[in-house]
Amino acid sequence: MATPVSVPELVRCLDAIVELTRHRDPQELATALIDVVRATVPEARPRLLIISNSNRDTEFSDANVENAIVYDVFDSDLDHFQPLADEPDFLKCVSAQTPVASAETDSPRLVIPVVGAHHVWALLVLEGVREIDSPHQVLEKLLRVYSNQIFLVSRSQLDPLTGLFNRQSFYERIRQVAQRSAPQRRAGDAGEFRGNCFALFDIDNFKQVNDLYGHQYGDEVLLLLARLMTRSFRHEDVLFRYGGEEFAAVLVNVDMDSAGRLLERFRRAVQSFSFPRLEPKTISIGYTALNVDAGADKVVLCADKALYYAKNNGRNQVCCYETLMAAGKLPPVMVAEGDIELF
Repeated sequence: MATPVSVPELVRCLDAIVELTRHRDPQELATALIDVVRATVPEARPRLLIISNSNRDTEFSDANVENAIVYDVFDSDLDHFQPLADEPDFLKCVSAQTPVASAETDSPRLVIPVVGAHHVWALLVLEGVREIDSPHQVLEKLLRVYSNQIFLVSRSQLDPLTGLFNRQSFYERIRQVAQRSAPQRRAGDAGEFRGNCFALFDIDNFKQVNDLYGHQYGDEVLLLLARLMTRSFRHEDVLFRYGGEEFAAVLVNVDMDSAGRLLERFRRAVQSFSFPRLEPKTISIGYTALNVDAGADKVVLCADKALYYAKNNGRNQVCCYETLMAAGKLPPVMVAEGDIELF
């Protein structure tokens, strides 16, 4: 016979559900989850680890866990990624989709899977405990509430065709990157933080594709380009479908020279890619420094000016706003102070 739930315990559970469903930002949701975990299992030290790989898969099982990495959602070190295979308990948890307790008696730990629609996408690590009592099993249900809420939030932020972030999530995402890097910037240690870069991409002569083969085939080209983007850029970079045939990327922790090389490598990858039924397609790229002292609108305008310089001067090239401005080929972008959306 099931043990009846007390009214105070039921109220605490409902409060936790309310807290987990009132947020619309993934980082705020993660913070709410950790607060709920601390209240539910006060003896544990919780960490939330996100799983990812170079294909940017969203869920993981034995089929795609090879070469996957994990990172702490609250870790400000942008380069701090750990191979999933380094932790057998993590691998076992992903494979079995059940909690896994550490076998080491001197360092107890419980790893709990956070399951999405079908497979695991994150791990809740409870340091200091090896098991949770029967009343604490409500935590697994709360993790499902959290996962469902993350799914709903993510779907509202993703472009349905390409799976990249959409225009609606754009400003919030680049603000998060700028805010996350601000402590490293203030530390003044160039060895730790080199800066961020924002780039806009536009497929050259894309209208011809739609005119010749129709919009359905044009959508296939956009999807293939998005897949090229996910393979060409690093895990920590943030990729967007900005609108129509225009895409965007935030390159994290790179100096401008390195950003230029990354973008040039992507330009060449597009030029050499065999799109079905098409002659080689090319892209034009404009990029600029993602300066936390500027506003989001000004950053976009600078990249946009560089992009249109590239398109108006031969296409199929990568142009840096700062380089063009220093050479006198572009005037400084001026934005009225009241129009700037600050980070």
